[in-house]
Amino acid sequence: MNLRSSLRALAFASVCALPLPAGVVTINFTETGGNVVATASGSLTDAGAWTFLISLTPSDPLPPSGVDPSSSDVVFAGYGDFYTPSGPGPFGGPFGLGGATYVVSPSGDTFGVNLLGNYLLVPTGYVFSSVTPTSLSRTMTFNTATFLSLGITPTATSTVFGGDTIRLTFGVPDAGPGPALALLLGGLGLRQWHSSRRSRAAA
Repeated sequence: MNLRSSLRALAFASVCALPLPAGVVTINFTETGGNVVATASGSLTDAGAWTFLISLTPSDPLPPSGVDPSSSDVVFAGYGDFYTPSGPGPFGGPFGLGGATYVVSPSGDTFGVNLLGNYLLVPTGYVFSSVTPTSLSRTMTFNTATFLSLGITPTATSTVFGGDTIRLTFGVPDAGPGPALALLLGGLGLRQWHSSRRSRAAA
């Protein structure tokens, strides 16, 4: 990997590692290595925004993990609690024209959402709290896939449910430098300039 690619990967990782504000879950889709990787991270805090429906237990069949852009579904399956929004819409909408695509083995916390407002799936006993927000983190990989093959339209969007927000973002680490990389390169350039200036002054 050359220096430029290394810096891009570092900048992308730095952006992904930044802490999210409470009350926001970001679902990011990235084309990388011939696959599409979906990650969900963040926390939900507004208990009044959600109405409890039902709990899934090991005796219940698990919903499949995957995406359905035309139906506005993103599901990192696992046993947990189903909710619906307490308030009226309108909420989000489809994020593409593709149908359902499933994966076999996601990893991390249970999480799922329908951006039209049909349901939210969170770990069993999840506590919506702005005082002590509970972080969610989940990943799934669609092998040998692209946004196009999954029928995803990669347009960043946010859906608001009361005081909580679900964000969809899309990233391609090797597509070019982003703001974090520009800042990093700017800092490196400034340091190099300062160093060379001091060397010239000392000569």
